[in-house]
Amino acid sequence: MPVWIQLTAAVSSALASGLMGIALIPFLEKYRFHHQEPEPESGDTASGNRIRPTMCGLLLIFGCTAGLVLSTALYLQFGGADRTSLDFQTESRSLWLMAGYAFLLGVGGWILDYMTVRKKFLYRIPDTLQMLIVFLISLALLKLLPKNDVLDFGFLQYNAGSLTIFIKAFLLALCWRSMQGMESDTDGISITMNAVQLLFVTILLISAKQNLAALYSLTAAGACLGCFFWNLHPAKCRLGHTGSDWLAGVLPVLCLMNNQIFLLFLYMAVYLINLLPLLFRKKTLLRLLEQETPLQRIALLTGFSAFCGVLSIMLK
Repeated sequence: MPVWIQLTAAVSSALASGLMGIALIPFLEKYRFHHQEPEPESGDTASGNRIRPTMCGLLLIFGCTAGLVLSTALYLQFGGADRTSLDFQTESRSLWLMAGYAFLLGVGGWILDYMTVRKKFLYRIPDTLQMLIVFLISLALLKLLPKNDVLDFGFLQYNAGSLTIFIKAFLLALCWRSMQGMESDTDGISITMNAVQLLFVTILLISAKQNLAALYSLTAAGACLGCFFWNLHPAKCRLGHTGSDWLAGVLPVLCLMNNQIFLLFLYMAVYLINLLPLLFRKKTLLRLLEQETPLQRIALLTGFSAFCGVLSIMLK
């Protein structure tokens, strides 16, 4: 795949995401799509202003979709893609299934944001119920993707048979759960880590000659980069469930390409470490770092994400 198409994918999605904010942010402010955020007990100002619009994740969805449509059209026209081959048709079908999966999670997150902002919930939806819904959606996705019963743990390959699809769906639901709540502690941390991780995933996909999946990864990374101005600390707009759910539908699925479970755990390590203390009702990793400035938190966790990315390439 030509380098100029890769650059077009990243730049076009970044521009679409960034420029869309010029119209979207004032719209969200005008119609008061925001909610009051509780002040942290320690007086920490990691989240900047206490009131600002949510649903900034719409920028990510719009930017990635625009960049993906443009870059795939260019790839089909000038990239030398063999549209008649069975491999290309399988890869193309997988691409749009993965994009549809992330879009569906993003829409679910948007509905949750909207209902929260408009205070239409009579009661809070339990996290376990939300996780079950994501598990069922993931199960439907995996049934439509090419089947492979071998799970690659790096040091071990295991044929799980009919249980494979359930294991993968559970892992995707677990990843979704682990990626929630990061943005509520520190502005811009989700898009920064995801941009770095997606760029490393792109390298792996290009080396495996999975060009369409690589374009998807690049456009998602570009959308995160384009959202920097609006979401980096102090954020002018919050990602909300719209953004966090959409991101949780992109990175984990791309990590599961070729059934490489060890890559999934490697890229999800920073999220799982943050989630683990919740099982024991202790402080999360971000809470343990609450004395650091927001930019220091972002630099620390993004650096760890980059380390995991380099490690994934070395192990590959």
